[in-house]
Amino acid sequence: MIVQRSSSFAIALSAFIFALASACSSDIPPIGVRGGEQFNNEEQRLWKAAEAEEERLDDSGQLYEDVAVEAYVNEVLQHLVKTSGKSTLAFRAKLVKNPLLNAFTYPNGVIYVHTGILARMENEAQLATLLAHEMTHATHRHALQGQRSLKAKTATLAGLQMLMAPLGAYGGVITLLGAVGTMSAVTGYSRDLEREADSEGLEMMVRAGYSPTEAPKLFMHLKRDVDELKVKEPFFFGTHPRLVERIDSYTDLIANRYAGKTGLTYAERFMKQASHVVLDDAMLLLALGRFSLAESQIQRVLGPAPQNAVAHFDLGEVYRQRNSVGDLDKADHQFRQAAELDDRYAEPHRALGLIYKKQGRDRDTRAEWERYLMLAPTARDRGYIEQYLLSIEHN
Repeated sequence: MIVQRSSSFAIALSAFIFALASACSSDIPPIGVRGGEQFNNEEQRLWKAAEAEEERLDDSGQLYEDVAVEAYVNEVLQHLVKTSGKSTLAFRAKLVKNPLLNAFTYPNGVIYVHTGILARMENEAQLATLLAHEMTHATHRHALQGQRSLKAKTATLAGLQMLMAPLGAYGGVITLLGAVGTMSAVTGYSRDLEREADSEGLEMMVRAGYSPTEAPKLFMHLKRDVDELKVKEPFFFGTHPRLVERIDSYTDLIANRYAGKTGLTYAERFMKQASHVVLDDAMLLLALGRFSLAESQIQRVLGPAPQNAVAHFDLGEVYRQRNSVGDLDKADHQFRQAAELDDRYAEPHRALGLIYKKQGRDRDTRAEWERYLMLAPTARDRGYIEQYLLSIEHN
């Protein structure tokens, strides 16, 4: 699996995080308060470096192209901006098609959210928690403070990126990051700066009307996934120690500052907007061989939407590719459910044909694949299927 790393990687990563831990808070005023609108040459250079990294990311083909979902995430983001009333930054959120758990922000307020972490959320309050945390990194100029602790450490950064290169397609986003993105996306900031992001972010989401008790729940879900899968992901929100820190930090804040405080979660609205992301993420998890997590993610969509044909097809794909005892029968059932719910849906017939071909059921294979070609006349695998159907006819 692409997320497994050597011991040398773990040692290098630990050393790099230790180096970052030396970063300390400074008296730099947040953007949006008196004195916070002045940018010295160092910070201007930081912004230019960040813009260059953003351009590489945006041109990489790794962004998640779903206008509706991106608009929804930005709607939540702008609600936080409006209710906070603190920052003059032009915040904007973009989505990265990646099942690994992460979100990170650049100093100019551009926030990148992996579909993997978005798909694990249960409601809008959890999304607001993550966005508000990342917003604070930008408004409180954590990148500038973190960069000052990184001077003379460029060799360590280069070595870290080299060690991350073998992570494959989903780890490949790291190779697009420079010092600014790596600090935000991979290592995170010092413990003090991260706790500041927790504290200020929680205040922001509570002021926006969300339930503070949802904040630690997000990271509890992520920690459970990391623990159950027993995999080590390279990104900040995919590491056990950092998740424990977030849980402890938010739990302490709620107990001491927001005890008894209630708010809204908007779970139904969130799932309506994010269901496509959850299903797409499940297919990315399937590609990584994470069958159980992919299955549970799809079931989350089917619970409130049992008539979702795509979800039934995706669940069938999980069973077909896992191919454990009884899985092909389960796959057959799910594919048929998908085809019955949408009689113009071609993919279930292709998948059924694959099952029957493997079982030597030529007549059933022909029926399904002829139906598939009728529904998808420009299918990429049309030539292969037509050739196979001819071979059946001649036998």
